[in-house]
Amino acid sequence: MGKLKQKTFFSEVSSLSIVAVVLLSACSSPADNSADTPNPIANVSRVFADSDVVNERYGTATTRNLVPQIDEGTQSSIVNSINEFSFTMHRAVSANKPNEGSILSGFSAALALSLSSAATGGDTYTALTALLGLDVLPEDDAHDAINALSLALRSRSNDDLVLHVANRAFVKPALDLQTQFLDRATADYGAPVTEADFRNAPKEVADQVNNWVSEQTDGFVPTIIDEFEPETVFVLLNAIFLDARWQRTYKTTGEKPFNNIEKTISVVTNFGGTSRIAQQVTADLTAFELPYGGGELALLILMPNSIEEFEASLSVARFKEIINSLEFTYTKFDVPNWQQSSQIDLVEILSPLGLPTNPWNFERLVDDGVLLDVFARQQAKIEVDENGTRAAAVTSIEVGVTSIPPEPEIIVIDRPFIYLLRDRTSGVVLFSGRVVTL
Repeated sequence: MGKLKQKTFFSEVSSLSIVAVVLLSACSSPADNSADTPNPIANVSRVFADSDVVNERYGTATTRNLVPQIDEGTQSSIVNSINEFSFTMHRAVSANKPNEGSILSGFSAALALSLSSAATGGDTYTALTALLGLDVLPEDDAHDAINALSLALRSRSNDDLVLHVANRAFVKPALDLQTQFLDRATADYGAPVTEADFRNAPKEVADQVNNWVSEQTDGFVPTIIDEFEPETVFVLLNAIFLDARWQRTYKTTGEKPFNNIEKTISVVTNFGGTSRIAQQVTADLTAFELPYGGGELALLILMPNSIEEFEASLSVARFKEIINSLEFTYTKFDVPNWQQSSQIDLVEILSPLGLPTNPWNFERLVDDGVLLDVFARQQAKIEVDENGTRAAAVTSIEVGVTSIPPEPEIIVIDRPFIYLLRDRTSGVVLFSGRVVTL
């Protein structure tokens, strides 16, 4: 894993990264009847400075709300909703390719789809909020809670961990955008809307977008698109990036066998150590957690006897049950190094679960309303070794002990396992995945 680096743009970045892009292609074109002049650029990324193909747009809000007022019950509700969606997405991805590993971020997809919902109405809005579990809260409270959660995650950064969550939106020039959506994007998601000339400068706009993505992910995700279609109307991006060292020092423990899901055996490099870690070992499941620097984020590793049966039962209730069962125990553990990448068609995966079918009703995006077709995908990547974790994902909706220690328990991860990267303070799961073959 590469050396941890601090960024100067925004206050935090991270090594485990997810970028979410939402790109919407027109099914029926809205009227270009707005002669609005873009507001002066405020807090604009340097990759857009002095660009002649993109311009910032704002409503009445020109800065993010940095102090959203959310009670504990509302915050807990939004975390449960995002986690349930993440586990639903995880199960769907695993069921789609049961003999393959995966890396995904339901959190990133949830943020991108949530911001999308703020532009929709009718059955589209109802379906989106139901899929995301946002229908249990008033709309304003849901967006405020997502904003509060994102801001809280940004505060996790320290000398050994950088974590960054960012959003941005793009629209074709002169689109007659509703002020309510502009304010929602800017104030609750920190996503000022950018005019982008997809029709006349599709390659140049793609270059600007790719530069933004690369900047947010410290180059871990260098590009997301080659060139936009001229008919592109609207694009949303969410980026979550984590670069984290382990809280304790671990080292390479040599080559060890790993039992692949296809009943073959691979010999792979492992890392590990001996320390007090939160763990629970039962006849059916081995679970333990490795914290990152600062202790607020951790990687939960779950090795069940049957990965298929366990994933079928994965839910918020099961997750909480596992977390509550963990006990700090002096443990010697071995974990394989792994690297993974995934490309996920979110429409294929999520449509059977309730993602709205095309076209979507974007009646709260423009004053006259518009129906748009939506293409959604996510690219994700992760690297885990003795130093820590580095990962990235792109969601594209184109549309001690001082005394003599006890004898340690021994944990060896040598067969298919699931991992959940979570924020211990809020409880939200940022990434999930499965390793079935090495």
